[in-house]
Amino acid sequence: MKPSIGRIVIFHCDETQREKMNNFQPDAPAVITAVWGDECVNLKILLDGENTLYMTSSTLGTGERQWSWPVIN
Repeated sequence: MKPSIGRIVIFHCDETQREKMNNFQPDAPAVITAVWGDECVNLKILLDGENTLYMTSSTLGTGERQWSWPVIN
């Protein structure tokens, strides 16, 4: 798949982000807000609650602070 503005992806939070944002889940949905290439995007993380988190220049992958495509069952 090719990233584009408005698409939903999964963001893999690191421990510091989870603690600061009171988000104890390792993954969170995110909306792509800017595209810098096929594997690098800016994201608005959709947290469960009133906190907001943005991530710039996040790369495709499954590690902390990276994003991946949702698994379709």
